[in-house]
Amino acid sequence: MIFGVTPFETISIEAAIGLGAIYFLAFLLRGLIGFGSSTPAIIGGAWILPPHDAVLLAVLASLFAQIQLLPKGFKTCDRTIIRPMVAGVILSMVLGVWIFANLKAEWLTIVIGAALVIAVLAEHFKLTEKTLADTDLRRFRVPFTVTSVSGVLSGVSGVGANFLVSVFVRWATPNPVTFRGTLLVFSGFTGLWRAIVTLLAGLFTVQLFIESVFLLPSIFLGGWAGLKLGDVIDGKRYAKIIQTVLVLAAISLVWKGARALLETGPLT
Repeated sequence: MIFGVTPFETISIEAAIGLGAIYFLAFLLRGLIGFGSSTPAIIGGAWILPPHDAVLLAVLASLFAQIQLLPKGFKTCDRTIIRPMVAGVILSMVLGVWIFANLKAEWLTIVIGAALVIAVLAEHFKLTEKTLADTDLRRFRVPFTVTSVSGVLSGVSGVGANFLVSVFVRWATPNPVTFRGTLLVFSGFTGLWRAIVTLLAGLFTVQLFIESVFLLPSIFLGGWAGLKLGDVIDGKRYAKIIQTVLVLAAISLVWKGARALLETGPLT
């Protein structure tokens, strides 16, 4: 017991170890490609913890991970697009967290998953090259608009929105090193900002904070392994990994939203 709180008191030791394994894999993914830890952490965590606790624990974990991941991102990010990306997410995230605290987000989760499927198919069939041929993706208004929308989605659902941002960054910065660095900085900032907004909204508890501290070894070991692995993967294989992650994320998000709707009813 710490400060009168017993970490993970509602689950078994085996389940707590399983949660640690989920967080190791989630942050290995984050270190490898620069984003993507929230979705496996939240969806995996929701099998073990109450859904809202799973979301909030992932927010705290992402906050701690920045100690390790942000320095790598700052060295290699695209500074031209990262500034408008950060500017776009500041206010929209506040709106998203407010919606999260007051409304259900099952339909939104499904919509994000469907959007990912469309984005992956568009890239696979080279539709993006034709559609975006005359568009300057590096103009301020383009990344600003993309992240303004994603900020609301991220605040509401807690998962999936950074996957949509990653599709834009992949189009705007095709170099794998710059792609990962840009997303490490952006996902780091959004994680920090979401934690601040969530804290101000009074959604964190001492119980959740202490439990997140117990997950630090999994978070840091996973991040370290991902960073090392990402440094040695060639560009073509890296692109395949990203496409695979996006497809799996889309499937998991649609499944998560549909399952929640079946349990609660579409109009509940």
